[in-house]
Formats: sequence, C-alpha cells, structure tokens
Amino acid sequence: MSGRFEFGPPNPLRIHFVRTSAFGHSPLGLTPMAILMVDASPDECPWGGWAQPNVDWCEEELCGWIVNPADTWSNLAYLAFGLLMIMQARRSGNSQLSFFGPASILVGVGSFAYHASHTYFFQFFDFVGMFVFCLTVVTANALRMGWIGPERQWRFLGLGVLIFSLLVPILSEAHVPIQLLVALLIAGILSQELTIRARTGSQGGKANYRLYGLAWGLLALAGGFSLADVTRTWCDPSRHWIQGHAVWHLLSATSLYVLFLFYRRLGEGAGEGNG
Repeated sequence: MSGRFEFGPPNPLRIHFVRTSAFGHSPLGLTPMAILMVDASPDECPWGGWAQPNVDWCEEELCGWIVNPADTWSNLAYLAFGLLMIMQARRSGNSQLSFFGPASILVGVGSFAYHASHTYFFQFFDFVGMFVFCLTVVTANALRMGWIGPERQWRFLGLGVLIFSLLVPILSEAHVPIQLLVALLIAGILSQELTIRARTGSQGGKANYRLYGLAWGLLALAGGFSLADVTRTWCDPSRHWIQGHAVWHLLSATSLYVLFLFYRRLGEGAGEGNG
C-alpha cells in the first residue's frame, strides 16, 4: 500500500517521504517538514488527519482513542517500575537516584500517548522520554567521572534533553531516522562505563557488573522482540493482547529497573560522597 513502511519479508523495504506538516492537524501547526509516513487514519477516527510516525509496528491500527492496544497498555510497566524506583530512591537517601523513577514514568507516559494515538506528534514525546532516561544515566556517569559536580546535574541533564529534542525535527527534515539518537546515547553510556571500569580496575570499584550485564542483556533481548515485530518475523496484526513491540516495553522497563539497582548498589558502596 502506497506510503506504508513495510519492513522485512515477504515485502521489500519501501519508504516514501511525504511533504507535510510534521504535526498534521495538531493545535501547534508547526513549520512543514519531510518525515517518513505510513498510512493515515481515516478522518472520522479520533486521530484521523494527524501525521503518522516514521515506523509502522506489526499491530494493526484500530479506529479509536487507543489505536494499538497491546503496544499501548504494555507501557504501564514503565510506570510501575518508575513508582518502585521512586520509593526505593527515597529510602536510600541517595539524591542521585531521585532522577530514575520520574524518568521511567516519562518514558511510559510518552510511549503510551504515542502508541495510543499512532501519531508523529506524540512519537516526538516518546523520544523525549527516552532522552530523559538515557541522559539520567549519562548524568550519573558524568558525576562518577568528575565531569560535573552535584550542583550542576540538573543543568547538565536539562541541557542534554533540550539538545537531543531539538535534533528530532532537524533529523526528520534531513530524512535521517530519529531512532539513531537513542542508539547514540546508548553507545555513549556504554563508553562511559568502559572508561570508568578502565580507571578503577577489573573490579570496577563498587560496581556490580552482574547487574549491569543483566540490564543490557534484557535490553538486547527486548530489542530482538522489537526487531522481530517491525520485520514481521513474529507478527499477527490482529493480536491485540501481545505484540513483539509490547514485549519490548515489558523487557526494557525491567532493564531500566535493573540499571537503577546497579546505581543504587553504587550508592550503597560509596555513600553520599560519591554523588
């Protein structure tokens, strides 16, 4: 079907760039930009007329306020783990950990809105949530590495989120997949940890690298399910209770919590003076 993002067998990858308003009929009505488009929802549907996101997951779009049920409700895992992180961060007394819970909740809220609406407008906020969590980890590592002091962590985090958020429309205009921004942040996080481990020796100071490895292992497994979804390797569009991308949400939310446990263990070992 013309304009549809069909990624993987049996159909070849076909991407059509359509010149349109990035935010469709949204109240913002911002400057037009070229974005990757999939089929628009019928105008009579709640989200009809809004510009579509740059990727089409397996789950079929329903005509309703919740367009993709499985991919939407699975985001509650981010909220549940976020609340758990907030409670555990308060008990720990480590101020650095206070970022993680709200960041996880932002990921869940942004992704929930994106998959509920299946619009480019809310896909932007989905990415903002991911930027916030990734840069929360980057900020924690920047403190460990001595790049910044505790008094500058909010400014460092906020500036990073602002820069990466501004890059979204720029990359969209340049026809560059905005997903690369998250990949760049993940690469940065891993390189930071490798640098820290090289400085502190094979034991990594007080770091529990079993937890760290588990977190990234879960994320890699989640990525596999998401890839199977978008390539239609594991795909039943009418199965609205579970999808490969929904499994991504469940596993990646668990991964974020395990990563939080890694940093909580660091705080227990090093005390407040380490952050």
